[in-house]
Amino acid sequence: MRRTCYNSCCSSISVKGYTDNMDKTNVIMLCDYGLDDAAATAFLLQNSERFGQIDLVPIGGNVPLDVSQRNAHRILYHFDGRKNKVRIVDTASVPQSGEFLKDIHGNDGIGDILPAEYEPSESVVSFDAWVDTISPNSVLVSLGPCTVTQRIMEKNPTLPLVLMAGNISEAPNYMGYEFNHGMDTDAFAASVKYPHVIATLDTCHHPLCDFYGIENKGNSLLHRFCKRFVELSKERNEKGAFIYDLIALQYLYQPESFSIEPLTDQDGNRLHVLRYIAKQRIISLSE
Repeated sequence: MRRTCYNSCCSSISVKGYTDNMDKTNVIMLCDYGLDDAAATAFLLQNSERFGQIDLVPIGGNVPLDVSQRNAHRILYHFDGRKNKVRIVDTASVPQSGEFLKDIHGNDGIGDILPAEYEPSESVVSFDAWVDTISPNSVLVSLGPCTVTQRIMEKNPTLPLVLMAGNISEAPNYMGYEFNHGMDTDAFAASVKYPHVIATLDTCHHPLCDFYGIENKGNSLLHRFCKRFVELSKERNEKGAFIYDLIALQYLYQPESFSIEPLTDQDGNRLHVLRYIAKQRIISLSE
C-alpha cells in the first residue's frame, strides 16, 4: 500500500497496487469526455490490472452531457481489451452545464478518430442508484467540472479524491479560471474542502509533461488519442501539448513522481497541489 502525506494532519490518499492477498482499489473516474479525458480513459483501461471495479462517470464540460455519455460508450466499445469490470454511470439526473470546444477536442469531442458506429454498453447504472452504494475501497478521480464530484463527496466524504482543476500561478484558460474550476466555482470550492490532491495547470505545464517531446510509435487507442491531441495542439499553434487529464491520472500509477504542496488559489481555496518531480518524461508511448 502506498501512502502519501499531503497536509499537516498527515491524512493520506492510499492507492493499492496488485497483490494476491489484498483487495484491489476500485476507481471512479469522472470525465467530461473531451480528448484528454479519452486519453486518460484509454490509459486506465489499458492498465486496469492493478485495480478492481472501474466506474466511468460521463459528465458535462468539454462537451454537453449527451455527447459525453455517447463518447464513454464509444471508447469502451472500441477498446481492444478486457472491459468486463467496467461500468458506466448515467448522471442525467444531475443538472450540469457543458460547452462544446470543437477546436480543442474535435467535432465529436474525442478527436474524430473513432467510427461513428458503436453498441452501447449493457453495464450501466443510474447515478441515484449508484452514489449510495460506493465501496469505501475506492478512489475518486475527478477530471471535469466538480458539479457531480460535489454530490459524490457529500454522500461519501472519506473517499480519496484526486482532481484535475484549478490554477495558482499559471494563466487561466476560461473566464478568469482554469476550465474545470470556472464551469462551477461553487462546486469546486465545496469539493476541495474534502481531503484531496489536485493537478492544476501549474502541475501540468511541466516540460517533462509536454507531449510534443514524447515519442509516440504505437497504434493502440491510447496512442491514437495522444497523437490526435498533439496534432490539434500544433494546428492551434500551442507552445506545448499538455494532456491534462492523462497527466493527473498518473498520480495513481506513480505517486512517487509527485510532491504535494499546500497552496491557496485566487478565491482563497486551500489546495494540495501536485508537483511533478521525476527526472524522466511522465509517460512512455514507445510501444
